[in-house]
Amino acid sequence: MERSRTMTMDATDIRILRLLQSNGRLSIEQVAQTVHLSRPAVHERVRRLEQTGAIRGYQAQIDWAAVGLPITAFVSVRTSISAAGVAIAIVALNAEYEDALVEDCHQIIGEWCLLVKIRAGSSRALQIILDRVRSLSGVQETMTTISLFATSEACLPGGEGAVPGEKS
Repeated sequence: MERSRTMTMDATDIRILRLLQSNGRLSIEQVAQTVHLSRPAVHERVRRLEQTGAIRGYQAQIDWAAVGLPITAFVSVRTSISAAGVAIAIVALNAEYEDALVEDCHQIIGEWCLLVKIRAGSSRALQIILDRVRSLSGVQETMTTISLFATSEACLPGGEGAVPGEKS
């Protein structure tokens, strides 16, 4: 069955998506309690969201410090050639390093061509992968910003990510 990339969603569908995004292990019962629908109604909505591709899958939320990659850096990259080609080369760097990881690489519009999110085990590991990025063919310039802390809606007490019955 071919997946449609567009579908009509209402506010309840969006709430379900946000709940599952913050905790993909929520039971249908927990979601139903939060959105005030019956279990069968929520089950049908989740099934439809999966079938249409609105939900592409479920994944673990990783504590990067616990796995030895506590540093998060955002690297803006300006290219002299196709940004898509450079992006592929940057993501391919993952095969070369164990103590640094290119988590995301976005092609963007504006002063810069790419925005790369890198996880690293140390400042030295970050420096090594940044040097490698700068040495790639087509990379003109980079600018790196180190994240001190990340906040998201799912982290807020009582936010959409809160599980019914659990204290925030």
